[in-house]
Amino acid sequence: MLTGPGPGKIRVEARLQLCDNGSCRELDAAVYIHVRGWSRARVTHLDVEAPRLEDLVGGAGRGIYVRVVGAPRGIIVVPEGGEWRLVIESSDPTLHVLSVGESCIGFLGGKRGGIFLGLQSPYHKRLERLAEEHHGVAPRAARRRS
Repeated sequence: MLTGPGPGKIRVEARLQLCDNGSCRELDAAVYIHVRGWSRARVTHLDVEAPRLEDLVGGAGRGIYVRVVGAPRGIIVVPEGGEWRLVIESSDPTLHVLSVGESCIGFLGGKRGGIFLGLQSPYHKRLERLAEEHHGVAPRAARRRS
């Protein structure tokens, strides 16, 4: 089930490639910046929605730690073993949260119909600032779930 658009979810026009075994294939995906405090987000993160993409991390409800690297037009996500890489490219400056070559640890989690990518604190704060500057969506205090 793809969650799609919602309050505090900013659609970013992006190109998504999955690379493994020396070849890359483009995936038809929707990419969103999901801002903290909106639509149940407790932390600002990226949502990437494409059928079966959650299989990268073992399915919905599972997750892995990854290295996230800044690229000229976006980011590259690489798991610890490096068996594949996910390239997210966009001309939207909001996705340029890391400088070229800069890297951080991220958490790639599976959800039904896609994945989400959480970044280390200084970077998700930078993503929040960019979302507010370029799209006018400010983070709000995240509500606790009961």
